Amino acid sequence: MELNQVSYHYPHQPMLLNKVTATIPTGRILSIIGPNGAGKSTLLKLMAGILKPSAGEIDLNNRSISTIPRKALATKIAVVSQQNNVFDDMQVMDVVKMGRLSHHHLLANISDDEVAEYIQATHLSQLASRSLSSLSGGQRQRVWLASALAQDPEYLLLDEPTTYLDMHYQAKLMTILKQLNQQKHITIIMVLHDINQAFKISDELWLVKAGRLIETGQPEKCYNRDLLASIFNTNIQIVDVPSYGKYIVEIPD
Repeated sequence: MELNQVSYHYPHQPMLLNKVTATIPTGRILSIIGPNGAGKSTLLKLMAGILKPSAGEIDLNNRSISTIPRKALATKIAVVSQQNNVFDDMQVMDVVKMGRLSHHHLLANISDDEVAEYIQATHLSQLASRSLSSLSGGQRQRVWLASALAQDPEYLLLDEPTTYLDMHYQAKLMTILKQLNQQKHITIIMVLHDINQAFKISDELWLVKAGRLIETGQPEKCYNRDLLASIFNTNIQIVDVPSYGKYIVEIPD
C-alpha cells in the first residue's frame, strides 16, 4: 500500500492531514503514534477506504483503493474499530461469521467449520456459543478481531485496540496480534495510545503531529528524546528497565 501526497479535511473544517507520503511495510507491524488530534484515526480510516482523500491517492497493488468495490476491498482490508454496532444478544460464532460475508452472497449459510480457525486463533473456542453481552471488554475485542480475520485480509487495521482493556487483556491481545503477524504474514497497522506498547510490538513506527508525518522508521531509530518531546510537546526521558529494556517516561514540568 502506498500513500501519495494524501491530505484530508472534514467538510467546512481546516485541513486535518497534510500531504502524507509513505509506503506500508508489507507483512510487518506498523504502529501510528502521536498526540490527540494529530489525525491518526483519520489516517487509518483513509487507508481502510472508509474516507476518501481530499487530495492525493492511496494505492493498493497499484490501484487506487477508491476505485475498488466495497465487497472486493473487504477481502483485502479488515478493520477493528473502537466502536462496533451489533446486537448484544448475538452469539460469538455468528459475529465471526459476519466477517465471511465478503466472500459470500448476503444470504449464504456459513458453517461453523468455515470460521473455526479464526475462533481458535483468537482463543474463543470456549466462548463460541456465548452472547456478546455476557463477555468482558477484552473478550469482546477478541471477537471483533476474529470477525476481521474471517475476512481473510492482507491488511488488518486496528484503531486503538487496547482502549478500555486492563493490563492483562492488553498483553493478551498484543500477543495474539504478534502471533498472527508471524504465522499468517498479515500486514498489521495500528493506532496506539500507549507509546511503550507501540515501540515493543512494532517493526516500524509512524510519528504524526498536527496532520503531518514527522518521522518513520524502526523503533530503535525513534528512541530519540528530543524527537518524542517535540511530537508530544512534553518532557520525555528514556530509561533502561531491567528485563524490559528501554522505557519512555513522561516527566511533568
